[in-house]
Amino acid sequence: MRVPVKVLVNVIPTRDQQTNNFSLLPSHESASQRSLKTERETRRKSGTGEPTMSVSLPSSLLVSLSLPAFPAMDDDSEKMRNCLICEVPINECHLGIDSCRACSVFYKRTIKLNKDWLKCKKGTNDCIEIKPTTSCRKCRFRKFSEILAQSAHKDEVEDDGSDSESEIGKRLSQPSTSFLDHDSFTLLPAPPSNTPLLERIKNGYSLLCVIRKTGEINLIPPELVPKPVDSKTTELDFFPLRYSLVIPTAKVFAGALYDFGSATFADFRELSLMERISIILASFKYIVLLDSAYRSAKYFPGCDTRCAGYMFTASNEGIGAFLEDCPHDINREEIASAFRQNFGKLSQVKEHLKRLAPSDLEFAILFGLCFWHNDVSIANESMTAMVERNRKAITDELHVMYKKQGRADYAARLGELYCLIASMEEISTLAEADMALYKLMNIFTEFPSK
Repeated sequence: MRVPVKVLVNVIPTRDQQTNNFSLLPSHESASQRSLKTERETRRKSGTGEPTMSVSLPSSLLVSLSLPAFPAMDDDSEKMRNCLICEVPINECHLGIDSCRACSVFYKRTIKLNKDWLKCKKGTNDCIEIKPTTSCRKCRFRKFSEILAQSAHKDEVEDDGSDSESEIGKRLSQPSTSFLDHDSFTLLPAPPSNTPLLERIKNGYSLLCVIRKTGEINLIPPELVPKPVDSKTTELDFFPLRYSLVIPTAKVFAGALYDFGSATFADFRELSLMERISIILASFKYIVLLDSAYRSAKYFPGCDTRCAGYMFTASNEGIGAFLEDCPHDINREEIASAFRQNFGKLSQVKEHLKRLAPSDLEFAILFGLCFWHNDVSIANESMTAMVERNRKAITDELHVMYKKQGRADYAARLGELYCLIASMEEISTLAEADMALYKLMNIFTEFPSK
């Protein structure tokens, strides 16, 4: 029988003196000492017999949770494979297939720059068949595109037989364009589908929206209630973000993302608490960018306003009001100027998403791939295996979805989805540099270094 553990997550910014990074530091006591000491202290403080675990987190990811204890996942052995394009040894996949990082970066960059200028070095279009490590870009791109498209035949998810093929095909013949938000959430089971994981991600995202909406309603300052921001297409009220609300909204989002993972992925629930938190830490910056762009493109398509929370917005015009309750001694004009210069970078993802116009299932794919981002896999080998397994399961269902919609050649569309993720990675790197600049201006100093 598992003992319920009440998890208290507190802001304790521990700074490493050499790396200047915040970190989650384990105790140097033995396991038995920690267990006895924790039990004595928590029983004394709480006055109950319920054991309590205290975890230190970076300030932007404070969450308060009450969870059952789960066993840690066993380590999985990782097999060495070869890149399907250049045949070099690899131990991870990229873009949903067995490909090395160099080939995947080349493919994404070529898609972005326009592939029409490529020409075969020999003029025979068979360079890579003769020599897998060829420098011929035309043949390298062609082989990557072929393997990406052919993976649908090898990775197709089996039909569970609960619905006829004709009925499923009819249901999926037209891609859904419905928008996912708190109103999409339902406690009823999803209808039979050939893409059950994508349906779970959709419902999990809607649950995340419900939690964020409920949490942020309590954060709205009384003086802002009569002054919601005008939105073109929604009944949901939005309010201008204030500096004092940045960390509270991030806490709400992080807690909701934790519940999304628990509700959607069984193997996430089987991880230890610290492993689950490490996934949230690694994926959070990508999830924030994607969610903000998705909702901004829906609610504020024709202006620079963007969603900076579930019910809060940020814009160039609102920078002065945003800084009003900043407690630091700052040069407001200098910071406002820096904000305006960097604001356009974050709007690039919004514009990219507007051009892409993903369906609800395509957004579920993007959200799932960001949640299981490759940054998560650096923790240990078992985590690497889990990330690969979940990313593969998501891309498997992506292939099934496109085949059911009758798309014979969907490699280009697949490339566009991955290029959006690559764009978010670039913007995230630039945003980290901007954050370092802001800290030199004595703002956002409460935030962790990474």
